[in-house]
Amino acid sequence: MTLLIDDVNRDHSVRYERQTEMVFSNLIFLYFFMPLLFLAYFIIKNNAYRRGVLVVFSLIFYAWGEPVCIFLMIGLVFADYIFGLIINSRRRRMAKKLWLAAAVISNLSVLVFYKYLGFFVDTFNTLTGLSLSTVSVVMPIGISFCTFQSMSYVIDIYRKDASVQRSFFKLLLYVSFFPQLIAGPIVRYKDIESQLSDRKVDVYDFNEGLFRFAQGLAKKVLIANCCDSVVTSLYGLAEVTTLARWAGAVFFTLQIYYDFSGYSDMAIGLGRMFGFRFNENFNYPLVSGTVTDFWRRWHISLGTFFRDYVYIPLGGNRRHHVRNILVTWFLTGLWHGASWNFILWGVFYGVMLLIEKKVLLGLFDKMAKPVGFIIKHIYVAFLTVFGFAVFYFDHDLLKNVGYLFGIGCTAVSDIFTNSIIMENAVILVIGVLLSAPIIPALWKAAKERFKISYSAERVIKTVVVTVLISAATVRLVGNTYDPFLYFRF
Repeated sequence: MTLLIDDVNRDHSVRYERQTEMVFSNLIFLYFFMPLLFLAYFIIKNNAYRRGVLVVFSLIFYAWGEPVCIFLMIGLVFADYIFGLIINSRRRRMAKKLWLAAAVISNLSVLVFYKYLGFFVDTFNTLTGLSLSTVSVVMPIGISFCTFQSMSYVIDIYRKDASVQRSFFKLLLYVSFFPQLIAGPIVRYKDIESQLSDRKVDVYDFNEGLFRFAQGLAKKVLIANCCDSVVTSLYGLAEVTTLARWAGAVFFTLQIYYDFSGYSDMAIGLGRMFGFRFNENFNYPLVSGTVTDFWRRWHISLGTFFRDYVYIPLGGNRRHHVRNILVTWFLTGLWHGASWNFILWGVFYGVMLLIEKKVLLGLFDKMAKPVGFIIKHIYVAFLTVFGFAVFYFDHDLLKNVGYLFGIGCTAVSDIFTNSIIMENAVILVIGVLLSAPIIPALWKAAKERFKISYSAERVIKTVVVTVLISAATVRLVGNTYDPFLYFRF
């Protein structure tokens, strides 16, 4: 019996090998798409026509690698556009609730069909001993971000947190706007509702946006891609050593941070260049002293979404606190992918947050400040690296976790592991140092010490932008493998 889909996103190689979509760290995007978009956008003065330009270019961006999926996205937006109008027009609360339920089910059905159905069928087969077969379909890139944003619009209308959008094309722009379309940050409708109709771009905003974009590009190309190569080398060794597994987990932690925060920087910068102000998505999470603080700083838009649309509606801190945290984190893990390692990763953090709040925070507070500070940061660093190791191993999870603790390893280390680590020690040090807010602190001190004027600041930032984009360009030339990790989600 054939059911429906195979969850192709479970395998890193499968997802990446078929990747043909346009990305920000792509020479075509940097030197053709972006200049043409700027020319078309800024040569036009009418706001309505400018919105049209953004919609057209956003659809081209999305359709570059998967043109058929563009119709799915447009259909999803149109359905929520109709749901929003209906919910807004109903007077009885029960009627509003029923239409909201229909909208949520509609969105989640699309997400489940493309992302989770194969996983559910495999799990069902394992539990029952049946052999329902599946056929493969391509999972649309960024399907989780797209559905969450579109769904948040309907929920905000129901809650009266935002006004209903009468223009389908404005709603389409909100969901399809290319900077945040396929890997976030998740932009909630109520946060940019007014910006869809009225926004202005001056030279300062454009320059600041370009500066932010260049920083994100450098993070992605110059650090994340280098870390990816190291992870591949360490986990590709013939002999499995404990040090190689932990070093690979450390480099993967840096990779996913610079990959995703770099993408968010580029998205926020691009948005600002067109007059949109997106909320921050990362706030130096790797310097956190508690797991709670880490998740206030990492993927802020996702954490906010689950807090406001799942955790608080379940009861938040008011009732069934433990259940609410575990359910929220189970869903957070599942959101990241249709694989048990993601679910276990989410539940792991849910449990750790509960243990931290119930036990560990009190113990840390009783420690002397220097000792407590050091222990807290070591504890968070260990959990972060271990957590992302679980996140990485979507195959043979238990065996690979065992390797981290020396179970099944051939040795603690070997000459090949040591050689790879020594050869990449510089990128490790750079990655660790830049994960802390050192440069912003130094820049602030320099501005105050040397009384740097606005014009001098602009010259300095222009030089930095030129250097970063040039360095990224050199690194990208001849490089055909440049995936964003979060395209999988």
